[in-house]
Amino acid sequence: MKRLLPAYPIWVIDPMFSVWSPSETLNGGDTIFWTGKIRKTYGLVRYDGKTYTFMGQLPGTDALKQEDVSVSAYATDYVFSCEKFVLRVSFVSPLTPKNLEVLSCPVCYTEYEIIPNNGIMAQDLSVALVLDEGYCYEEADRVTGGVIPMNGYEAAYFSRRRNLVMSSANDCVAPDWGDIYIAGGEAWYIPSSALDRFVQSGVAEYIHINNERHYIMAVEKSAKGYFMTAFDDRIAIFYFGDWLKDYFFKDGRTVLDALDFSRQKHDAILCDLAAFDKEFKKDCDAIGKDYYLLACAAYRQSIGAHKLVENRKGEILFLSKECNSNGCIGTADVSYPSIPLFLLYNPELVKGMLRGIFEFARMPVWKFDFAPHDIGTYPYCCGQVYGINRSQDKYNCGNTARWGDGMLTHPMLYQRPAACDIYDFNYQMPVEECGNMIIMTAAACVASKEYAIAEENFDLLEKWVVYLEKYGLKPENQLCTDDFAGHLANNINLAIKAIVGIESFGILCEKTGRGDAEKYYALAADYAKRLKEMAGDGVMPLAYGQKGTYSLKYNMLFDKLFGFNLFENSLCEQEVAYYIEQNNRYGVPLDTRADYTKSDWILWCTCLTADPQKAETLYAPIVTYLSESPTHLPFSDWYGTQDGKCVHFFNRTVQGGILAPILKKSEILKIK
Repeated sequence: MKRLLPAYPIWVIDPMFSVWSPSETLNGGDTIFWTGKIRKTYGLVRYDGKTYTFMGQLPGTDALKQEDVSVSAYATDYVFSCEKFVLRVSFVSPLTPKNLEVLSCPVCYTEYEIIPNNGIMAQDLSVALVLDEGYCYEEADRVTGGVIPMNGYEAAYFSRRRNLVMSSANDCVAPDWGDIYIAGGEAWYIPSSALDRFVQSGVAEYIHINNERHYIMAVEKSAKGYFMTAFDDRIAIFYFGDWLKDYFFKDGRTVLDALDFSRQKHDAILCDLAAFDKEFKKDCDAIGKDYYLLACAAYRQSIGAHKLVENRKGEILFLSKECNSNGCIGTADVSYPSIPLFLLYNPELVKGMLRGIFEFARMPVWKFDFAPHDIGTYPYCCGQVYGINRSQDKYNCGNTARWGDGMLTHPMLYQRPAACDIYDFNYQMPVEECGNMIIMTAAACVASKEYAIAEENFDLLEKWVVYLEKYGLKPENQLCTDDFAGHLANNINLAIKAIVGIESFGILCEKTGRGDAEKYYALAADYAKRLKEMAGDGVMPLAYGQKGTYSLKYNMLFDKLFGFNLFENSLCEQEVAYYIEQNNRYGVPLDTRADYTKSDWILWCTCLTADPQKAETLYAPIVTYLSESPTHLPFSDWYGTQDGKCVHFFNRTVQGGILAPILKKSEILKIK
């Protein structure tokens, strides 16, 4: 049986609840949260007097043999067998960007079917899912739980006894509050001794013991059925003074309503998911060999690392968490690489990424004439936490919100007056974020054919394009999103982003009837010409004057998608040909300085060539990485191209950029 992924998605709900299997076989080890920390889950089949395990490892059970595993956009499917039956199990995360109600409903399905080998089903039959109490906390704590009778089924739940909602703003923590549910025909909240008895006899019973480890369990007694797993975070997001609930709960619904909704809509939801996946696979197959697997590897984690809420104006906010990066919320340069997926399937979600940055940029504390980097640390939108001023004076002594500090909650930075001088200019990303925000706004508006968000924020966009006009062609020594090997001046890929940002502002001028579109189109064309002259003949270097170097020039993508071709096809083909020459086993390095890469940017670069075979040659090593990486964590976007080890960054939303080839083929952004 061929391994497909470094880790397989099991239940993916949101940035706080995301369960994965890091093992070659589902019953070959324990499941983990996206953070990499073990959270034990058991899948059991009681059949003809014996208890078998298909998920996790539980003493007293026989492990079923795993025959197959496959992934689709929404599901991870397994096949198991023993001498008496075949078991099919499908773990479904209904993360559909086209239906916001379903997308935000915090419930996943586990579908199963038992097929007897002799055609006669045993009378002694049950299937169970069991969740260990470790689901409830980051550090060991006492838990509480119970069982709720529902309409024709039951739901067991547990949580920390001292459930401190929104008590932590940190990176690799999930979940540390809220309530976890498992639902089926019958459900139980039981101690370990009761679980042992169930394994031995197949009989579940209530036993109240305080000093044992506790579990929740759901049991079905038919040959075919499903379970539901749910997570209720109680409060989802703190948004500049407002405590927001999950979009599904915004009108007063509860997690029990979510379970009922998912049960009542079960067949319709699965039908819609299957229809989408069929079309999704067709689109992927048109790109090239194994691209469908690559896209499926990216799909669930890209969507699931966002939270959907609604602000007091009734506008959606689609807020990302920088998983395993620094935990920031709504980061502009994390949204930017992710948007191909969302432009394809619901560009309104891209607008939901933009609104928080626009709102924070208008607050007095943000004094710069360029765009912010982020709006806080998940789940707190409390103001940008990147690049805090660390000067030792009485006005900055409390500004301890910084990556690596292990803060539980951050100061309410958004409330500060301008005189506080919170942010250190040297740790900002001025050209990067201005380009990101303008390009994303233009792309979302073109894809949706609706420009209200650009009109409402035209003054900010105009201020940011002026910044690009002043500093974009020859960026000063500054941070950018790819500064892993250090930042540098005259970064050519960053200059390309500035030019495409200017071009994008021209689009917004033209479509809204505001500003001088021709001025910005001409300026972008002039800057593109001058950049190519300064870059010199041959492959464009990493920075002006650094002959013999290179970097992935992925920022040319939206110039191609909009159809302007300021960077002509021959130049793009030359770049791609050189990247192919630099390919290692697991991909082409990000630039000359190190052998690691960013998988999202490689897929952006595949769109720079008109030759499908060249594009496939660029992305094929990433497929190899998926099956061979020694790092058994969700799909990393930053890893070594020679050893396949994750350097940092996994379970990040940026992998939505893997869908860039489908976006290119759709031509939904083409205006020229």
